[in-house]
This record gives sequence, structure tokens and C-alpha cells, in this order.
Amino acid sequence: MADRKGIHGDMQRLIDSDDRPLAGLPPRERILKTASDLFYRSSIHTVGIDRIIAESGVAKMTFYKHFPSKARLIAEYMQGQTAVWLQMLATAIERPGLSSVGRVQAIFDALDGSFRQPPFRGCPFVKGMAEFGPDADTPEIKAAIARYFQSLHDLVAALIAPLDLIDPDKAVLQVLSLIQGAIVMAQAMPDGDIAAANRNAAGILLETAPAR
Repeated sequence: MADRKGIHGDMQRLIDSDDRPLAGLPPRERILKTASDLFYRSSIHTVGIDRIIAESGVAKMTFYKHFPSKARLIAEYMQGQTAVWLQMLATAIERPGLSSVGRVQAIFDALDGSFRQPPFRGCPFVKGMAEFGPDADTPEIKAAIARYFQSLHDLVAALIAPLDLIDPDKAVLQVLSLIQGAIVMAQAMPDGDIAAANRNAAGILLETAPAR
């Protein structure tokens, strides 16, 4: 089993890596950091451009120089969140000494670290889908969200491939469902055992799945 304390430390370092003083950042980074904090804490639709400008301390002209539309800013926020979440998972699964099943389970160790870092407010991509549904005319934002889910799918598929299962696609979908289920439950019903329960379920699922 992975060193949970070490993983929690890695998660904290990832979070702290973006904990730079706002005033010391270039204007573009100030805007993105301010927007990212606000979008994650609140709904994207309720955070207006004027608030982002005011809290980032940039001029309106400067904002529009870097982000000609709010949609462009939201898409870049989603891209930044994708990088953070995938790096978080990579930090966990690349730890030495893990079996193939253990590498999949390490995803849940990473999630556990995330759940324990307040304030945990759920999955930014699920929240994004809720705000930019099928009827929204926001192709740039939808594409950014879709890229995250495709990247997560590809990551899980790559981890499961060495198990040489008869139906790897089914196993990938099952693990993805456990991942998203853990995230939703951690937001809805905070409980220190949620990640561990889904970790165990993933292990049972993969260890009992028919192999070739």
C-alpha cells in the first residue's frame, strides 16, 4: 500500500505551488489565479468580469488584452485545472514499488489527499458541465472540459492495459465511475473513508476481472 502520509504531503505541495502572493505575479497570471480561486469557490456564472478585475488589481484594458472574452478565460481556467489534477494523479501513480493494480488504486490515494485539503469543493469539470450544458453555445469551454475527461480516460486505460483483461474497456468505465463517485460523495457527504472505500472497490474489481 502506498505511503498515505507522503501522498498527502505531495498534494499539499501541489496546492502550495500556486500559493504565490498575488501582487508579485504578472498581470495575466494575476487574472488567471484570481479567476481560478473565484470560479472554484463559487459558480462560474455568478463570478463576473468586474469582480475578477477588481480582485486581481488589473485595469479593464489589461484584462481584455489578455482575455478578449470570459469564455476564453474560463477555457484557460479549465486547462489549468486539467494540468493540476493530472499532475496530482501522476505524482501518486508514479511512486516506486506499486503493482499494476496498486497504480490504479493510487489514484484514490491522490483523491484522498485532495479531499482532506480544505476547502474541497468537488470536481471543477463536473461543475463546468452543469453550468455549460448541451444547449450552451460555448464550444471552447466544452472542448476544454472534454479534454480533461478524455485525458483521465486515457490515463486509467494505460494503467489497466498491463493487466491484460478480457474486457479492459468495461474495467476502465467502472474505475472512472468509482473515481467520479468518490469525488461527488466527498463533496456531498464529507467522510474520511470515501476514498479508501472506492480504492478497495477498485482493487476487488480489477483483481477479480477475467484476464486473458
